[in-house]
Amino acid sequence: MARVVTLVEAALAIALATAASAGRAKETATEGAPSVQEARQIVLDEKNVGKVFHIRTARNLLTTVEFPEDMLGAPACGDCSSGKDADDDGLFRLDAVGQGRYLTIRPSSTARRMRPGEDEATSVLVRLEHATLTLYVERVERAKADTRVIFVYPNRTAESEYLRVEKAKLEAEAAAKIEAAVSGRFLQAFAEPHHCSRKGARARNDDIVLEVTEMCYFGREVIISFTVENRARAPVEIGSVVVNKGANKREYLSEKTVEFQKVSSGVVALRLPDGDSSSGAYELTVSESAGKRRAVTVTGLEF
Repeated sequence: MARVVTLVEAALAIALATAASAGRAKETATEGAPSVQEARQIVLDEKNVGKVFHIRTARNLLTTVEFPEDMLGAPACGDCSSGKDADDDGLFRLDAVGQGRYLTIRPSSTARRMRPGEDEATSVLVRLEHATLTLYVERVERAKADTRVIFVYPNRTAESEYLRVEKAKLEAEAAAKIEAAVSGRFLQAFAEPHHCSRKGARARNDDIVLEVTEMCYFGREVIISFTVENRARAPVEIGSVVVNKGANKREYLSEKTVEFQKVSSGVVALRLPDGDSSSGAYELTVSESAGKRRAVTVTGLEF
């Protein structure tokens, strides 16, 4: 299956290309300098997940480490910096990008001076959801440095494809069951006494106009269709939709946020109790969920 390139990966590729170009520009005096190492892939399994993984970086080089899942919090490193403090003397600069899926590492330009015989290296602890990794970051010659290290779980691609296919199957089966149930109930409702009548009843509160356009009953099911128009400059956030009769109310709104001079279409359905007829006056109230919290009510609705 073709792998989709994310915006994060595209940005990282650009950053890597830019960093590599800058490094080459600074080394034009040493034509024919050896190139850095290509990307390394490390498969994490039960045999090596507890081991130490070497990450090699070099001066004027950005090394990117990619993980199979997001990091849980910031990496733990006693000799690293984020580059935000000019007085920070950490050996390496760490930056988490891509919502914690990527870690960029480079030797710090403000690092403290090393004592003779002391290695430019440190340990970085990275916690993932299903693994904890120990990285041994060291500064080496440019020819031996890593540009990118990719950690992967075994068979993750195949596993992801399997889960995607199974999820699609379950969603299709669920959608088919719901459609069959809704269709069956709709047909059953038509088998019962039913009637629809056009309306045009309106009510207004400030700049909110509520209009009931149609009412229908199918046995004990009552359905009311309506529109909400906003004549104010500020958007209207529709909150509750209330009918004064019935229970088990369900509703649908084409838009919950109604912009200036726009109209949201809605339908509310309710079920009358046993023995209660569809006759009598209905009231429909639509209220705002924010702002002025205005409410507008259409009364005297009858079949």
